Amino acid sequence: MADSGSATRAGRPRNSDTTSAILDATLELWMERGYSAVSIDAIAARAGVSKPTIYRRWSGRQAVLVAAIERLVPPGEVPDLGSFRDEVIAFLRDRAAMYRTKGVRRIMAGSVAASAEDDDFQRDVQPFLDRFPAGMRIIIQRGIARGDVRPDVDIELLTAMINGSFYYRSIIEHKGLDDRAAEFVADIVTSAVAP
Repeated sequence: MADSGSATRAGRPRNSDTTSAILDATLELWMERGYSAVSIDAIAARAGVSKPTIYRRWSGRQAVLVAAIERLVPPGEVPDLGSFRDEVIAFLRDRAAMYRTKGVRRIMAGSVAASAEDDDFQRDVQPFLDRFPAGMRIIIQRGIARGDVRPDVDIELLTAMINGSFYYRSIIEHKGLDDRAAEFVADIVTSAVAP
Protein backbone atom coordinates (compact mmCIF):
# COMPACT_ATOMS: atom_id res chain seq x y z
CA MET A 1 0.00 0.00 0.00
CA ALA A 2 1.15 3.55 -0.55
CA ASP A 3 3.43 5.25 1.93
CA SER A 4 1.95 8.71 2.34
CA GLY A 5 5.31 10.15 3.32
CA SER A 6 4.11 11.14 6.79
CA ALA A 7 5.73 8.19 8.55
CA THR A 8 9.52 8.24 8.49
CA ARG A 9 12.00 5.40 8.42
CA ALA A 10 15.24 5.42 10.38
CA GLY A 11 17.61 8.16 9.28
CA ARG A 12 17.11 11.69 8.06
CA PRO A 13 13.51 12.98 8.34
CA ARG A 14 11.68 13.47 5.06
CA ASN A 15 11.00 16.96 3.81
CA SER A 16 7.24 17.47 3.54
CA ASP A 17 7.81 20.09 0.83
CA THR A 18 9.57 17.46 -1.29
CA THR A 19 6.73 14.99 -0.72
CA SER A 20 4.19 17.64 -1.74
CA ALA A 21 6.22 18.51 -4.85
CA ILE A 22 6.29 14.85 -5.91
CA LEU A 23 2.55 14.37 -5.39
CA ASP A 24 1.74 17.67 -7.12
CA ALA A 25 3.91 16.66 -10.09
CA THR A 26 2.18 13.28 -10.25
CA LEU A 27 -1.27 14.87 -10.35
CA GLU A 28 -0.22 17.46 -12.93
CA LEU A 29 1.19 14.80 -15.24
CA TRP A 30 -1.85 12.57 -14.79
CA MET A 31 -4.23 15.45 -15.58
CA GLU A 32 -2.19 16.56 -18.59
CA ARG A 33 -1.17 13.24 -20.14
CA GLY A 34 -3.26 10.48 -18.60
CA TYR A 35 -2.48 7.47 -16.42
CA SER A 36 -0.24 5.53 -18.82
CA ALA A 37 2.08 8.50 -19.44
CA VAL A 38 2.98 8.99 -15.76
CA SER A 39 6.36 7.41 -15.07
CA ILE A 40 8.83 7.73 -12.20
CA ASP A 41 11.23 9.46 -14.61
CA ALA A 42 8.57 12.00 -15.60
CA ILE A 43 7.54 12.60 -11.98
CA ALA A 44 11.15 13.12 -10.90
CA ALA A 45 11.79 15.56 -13.75
CA ARG A 46 8.60 17.55 -13.07
CA ALA A 47 9.17 17.66 -9.29
CA GLY A 48 12.87 18.47 -9.61
CA VAL A 49 13.97 15.51 -7.51
CA SER A 50 15.95 12.33 -8.08
CA LYS A 51 14.35 8.93 -8.61
CA PRO A 52 15.88 7.59 -5.35
CA THR A 53 14.10 10.44 -3.52
CA ILE A 54 10.80 9.07 -4.81
CA TYR A 55 11.69 5.45 -4.04
CA ARG A 56 12.57 6.38 -0.45
CA ARG A 57 8.94 7.39 0.00
CA TRP A 58 7.04 4.87 -2.14
CA SER A 59 7.66 1.39 -3.47
CA GLY A 60 6.99 2.32 -7.08
CA ARG A 61 4.83 4.07 -9.66
CA GLN A 62 1.49 2.71 -8.54
CA ALA A 63 2.10 3.62 -4.92
CA VAL A 64 2.89 7.21 -5.94
CA LEU A 65 -0.25 7.38 -8.09
CA VAL A 66 -2.44 6.11 -5.26
CA ALA A 67 -0.87 8.53 -2.75
CA ALA A 68 -1.48 11.39 -5.20
CA ILE A 69 -5.13 10.56 -5.79
CA GLU A 70 -5.74 10.10 -2.06
CA ARG A 71 -4.34 13.59 -1.53
CA LEU A 72 -6.53 15.05 -4.26
CA VAL A 73 -9.73 13.60 -2.79
CA PRO A 74 -9.54 13.21 1.00
CA PRO A 75 -12.06 11.01 2.83
CA GLY A 76 -15.40 12.78 3.09
CA GLU A 77 -17.27 13.29 6.32
CA VAL A 78 -20.83 12.00 6.50
CA PRO A 79 -22.57 14.25 9.04
CA ASP A 80 -25.70 13.06 10.81
CA LEU A 81 -28.35 15.55 9.66
CA GLY A 82 -31.27 13.65 11.18
CA SER A 83 -32.87 12.87 7.81
CA PHE A 84 -32.04 10.30 5.14
CA ARG A 85 -33.08 12.69 2.35
CA ASP A 86 -31.01 15.58 3.72
CA GLU A 87 -27.95 13.36 4.10
CA VAL A 88 -28.27 12.01 0.54
CA ILE A 89 -28.52 15.59 -0.78
CA ALA A 90 -25.47 16.68 1.25
CA PHE A 91 -23.49 13.64 0.08
CA LEU A 92 -24.36 14.23 -3.58
CA ARG A 93 -23.60 17.95 -3.36
CA ASP A 94 -20.20 17.07 -1.95
CA ARG A 95 -19.60 14.60 -4.82
CA ALA A 96 -20.74 17.22 -7.34
CA ALA A 97 -18.27 19.76 -5.95
CA MET A 98 -15.49 17.16 -6.10
CA TYR A 99 -16.23 16.31 -9.74
CA ARG A 100 -16.07 20.02 -10.61
CA THR A 101 -12.51 20.25 -9.24
CA LYS A 102 -9.96 20.69 -12.01
CA GLY A 103 -8.73 17.39 -13.36
CA VAL A 104 -10.75 15.18 -11.03
CA ARG A 105 -12.99 13.82 -13.78
CA ARG A 106 -10.02 12.73 -15.87
CA ILE A 107 -8.24 11.17 -12.91
CA MET A 108 -11.34 9.34 -11.68
CA ALA A 109 -12.09 8.00 -15.15
CA GLY A 110 -8.43 7.08 -15.58
CA SER A 111 -8.37 5.27 -12.26
CA VAL A 112 -11.38 3.13 -13.14
CA ALA A 113 -10.02 2.37 -16.63
CA ALA A 114 -6.54 1.59 -15.31
CA SER A 115 -7.89 -0.69 -12.60
CA ALA A 116 -9.65 -2.73 -15.29
CA GLU A 117 -6.36 -3.18 -17.17
CA ASP A 118 -3.83 -3.39 -14.36
CA ASP A 119 -4.47 -5.84 -11.51
CA ASP A 120 -1.73 -4.37 -9.32
CA PHE A 121 -3.09 -0.86 -9.64
CA GLN A 122 -6.63 -2.14 -9.03
CA ARG A 123 -5.51 -3.75 -5.78
CA ASP A 124 -3.72 -0.60 -4.63
CA VAL A 125 -6.41 1.91 -5.65
CA GLN A 126 -9.44 -0.09 -4.46
CA PRO A 127 -9.35 1.23 -0.86
CA PHE A 128 -9.49 4.75 -2.30
CA LEU A 129 -12.38 3.92 -4.64
CA ASP A 130 -14.20 2.27 -1.73
CA ARG A 131 -14.40 5.64 0.06
CA PHE A 132 -17.32 6.68 -2.11
CA PRO A 133 -19.70 3.76 -1.49
CA ALA A 134 -18.60 3.63 2.17
CA GLY A 135 -20.05 7.08 2.86
CA MET A 136 -23.37 6.23 1.24
CA ARG A 137 -23.58 2.91 3.14
CA ILE A 138 -23.32 4.87 6.40
CA ILE A 139 -26.15 7.16 5.32
CA ILE A 140 -28.39 4.22 4.35
CA GLN A 141 -27.64 2.35 7.59
CA ARG A 142 -28.50 5.46 9.60
CA GLY A 143 -31.70 5.83 7.60
CA ILE A 144 -32.67 2.26 8.46
CA ALA A 145 -31.90 2.80 12.15
CA ARG A 146 -34.01 5.99 12.15
CA GLY A 147 -36.92 4.36 10.35
CA ASP A 148 -36.50 6.56 7.24
CA VAL A 149 -35.51 3.56 5.10
CA ARG A 150 -37.09 0.10 4.88
CA PRO A 151 -34.99 -2.44 6.78
CA ASP A 152 -35.15 -4.95 3.91
CA VAL A 153 -33.51 -2.58 1.40
CA ASP A 154 -30.49 -3.95 -0.50
CA ILE A 155 -27.81 -1.60 0.87
CA GLU A 156 -25.18 -2.49 -1.74
CA LEU A 157 -27.53 -2.09 -4.69
CA LEU A 158 -28.94 1.20 -3.38
CA THR A 159 -25.41 2.48 -2.76
CA ALA A 160 -24.43 1.61 -6.33
CA MET A 161 -27.55 3.26 -7.76
CA ILE A 162 -27.00 6.54 -5.92
CA ASN A 163 -23.26 6.79 -6.52
CA GLY A 164 -23.54 5.47 -10.05
CA SER A 165 -26.04 8.09 -11.18
CA PHE A 166 -23.70 10.95 -10.37
CA TYR A 167 -20.58 9.14 -11.56
CA TYR A 168 -22.21 8.43 -14.93
CA ARG A 169 -23.53 11.97 -15.28
CA SER A 170 -20.15 13.54 -14.54
CA ILE A 171 -17.52 11.11 -15.78
CA ILE A 172 -19.27 9.54 -18.76
CA GLU A 173 -21.56 12.33 -19.97
CA HIS A 174 -19.35 15.26 -18.85
CA LYS A 175 -22.42 17.21 -17.75
CA GLY A 176 -22.52 19.60 -14.87
CA LEU A 177 -24.05 18.64 -11.55
CA ASP A 178 -26.05 21.08 -9.48
CA ASP A 179 -28.15 21.23 -6.32
CA ARG A 180 -31.33 20.57 -8.26
CA ALA A 181 -29.89 17.30 -9.60
CA ALA A 182 -28.91 16.24 -6.07
CA GLU A 183 -32.41 16.98 -4.81
CA PHE A 184 -34.01 15.16 -7.74
CA VAL A 185 -32.02 11.97 -7.09
CA ALA A 186 -32.61 12.22 -3.34
CA ASP A 187 -36.38 12.65 -3.79
CA ILE A 188 -36.69 9.63 -6.08
CA VAL A 189 -34.56 7.45 -3.81
CA THR A 190 -36.30 8.57 -0.62
CA SER A 191 -39.75 7.81 -2.00
CA ALA A 192 -38.59 4.42 -3.32
CA VAL A 193 -37.11 3.20 -0.02
CA ALA A 194 -39.55 4.76 2.45
CA PRO A 195 -41.18 2.26 4.85
